[in-house]
Amino acid sequence: MNNERIEQILNMLAKEEVPADVRKIAEEASRDFSRTLMQPRQPRQHFVLELIMKSQIAKLAAAAAIIIVLLGGLTLWPGGNPRTNKWWLGPPAVWAQEIMTALDKVQAVTCREQTILVMADGSEHPSSTWDIFYVSRNSYRRDIYDGDTLREIQWYLPDGNDMIQHYVRFDLQCYGATRHKGSFGNHDPVERMRFYVRLLDNADKLLGEKVIENRNCVGFEISASKYGDNPEQWVDRIWFDVETKLPVCIEEVGRPVTDQPDKTFTTIQDQFDYNLQLPADTFTPWVPEGFINAHPDEIQQGRQKE
Repeated sequence: MNNERIEQILNMLAKEEVPADVRKIAEEASRDFSRTLMQPRQPRQHFVLELIMKSQIAKLAAAAAIIIVLLGGLTLWPGGNPRTNKWWLGPPAVWAQEIMTALDKVQAVTCREQTILVMADGSEHPSSTWDIFYVSRNSYRRDIYDGDTLREIQWYLPDGNDMIQHYVRFDLQCYGATRHKGSFGNHDPVERMRFYVRLLDNADKLLGEKVIENRNCVGFEISASKYGDNPEQWVDRIWFDVETKLPVCIEEVGRPVTDQPDKTFTTIQDQFDYNLQLPADTFTPWVPEGFINAHPDEIQQGRQKE
């Protein structure tokens, strides 16, 4: 970069409206920079700094760098640049703060989850089975569909440090309950999002702006091997609405199929809805009349014997 080019950059910067506080910081930084250069140095350091002080290009480049950093630094504060409010132009710490603040306000959410089988040749085969999740702060429900038919409802309710899974199978006309250790946090899309947000500093790359479900979104990508004993080809992509700062789509790409190394799964959670009032009985298990208390495996084994 030659002297003329640097001067052009400075002239362009001069046309920008620089806030008074930024200009003051720049002036102070410039004075500090000059005082630092004038301090006694070791012979080799002194020789280098003397060259800098005598070089007009170096002086201009240093000035340009100070102004660029200071102007660009405005986007590093929560809320992004106050003139554009583009919070996603900031560093991971800003992303995390903005998103966590939005997630903390979520009272309930629903979303869809579907799985796609990806063959070795890249062809994709969506599963006919898909789910709808209903999540509140302390309860969780999963509706499982086969095509357009509701096959099963599962309710997960907290019980001490564990959870109780209640289920109704409409195709087998049975119901029951089982205890699981730990919470349902691994399945809760909001808790999963908090987990991913904590990994922002380790993200492989930030994704550009993209329209998803008619919403302007931004996102990031991270290898699953960075948070668990997972293969390198497994990659997670998380997309956020730039206005609400809430998740719009979560993609798990390249998850291996057990005993079939030439195939992978892609799991997608989308169609998030945060602006809803869930009915009071959403998380209350119920049993249709005539259903029997039995495990689905027992019913299926009995039918096979018949």
